[in-house]
Amino acid sequence: MTAARTIDLRACLLTFLDADVVHAHFKGGMTGTVDDLRTMFDTISGGRQGRKALLMVSFGEKAALTNEARAFASGEESNHHFAADAIIVRDFGHQMSANAFVRVNKPKRPIQLFPDQVSALAWLLEQRGLIS
Repeated sequence: MTAARTIDLRACLLTFLDADVVHAHFKGGMTGTVDDLRTMFDTISGGRQGRKALLMVSFGEKAALTNEARAFASGEESNHHFAADAIIVRDFGHQMSANAFVRVNKPKRPIQLFPDQVSALAWLLEQRGLIS
């Protein structure tokens, strides 16, 4: 693996973990908006020369996304940027929100929930074949 590169955006920290995996950590106390996600998508796309990424997502304490941002995160535009998502859940409330995202917003790519970064990364690395 090459050295990770981190970019500090308003709502999240983006860390390019390897050639295909990007970790988006939403900062504690921040509520991500559609504009924040557009910036995130554009930054990832630029860093990968337009190739799809495998996305690991985590949230700091009291971090969230607006309803509009959740809908945007599961929409067609996000499918152009990401082949699969691994969401790290830190507590029961967060797990309920993540489950609602998967069931209500129904993203059209593989998404799994994980208790930690190690298992999330292991699953994402198994999804490399989805990147075209």
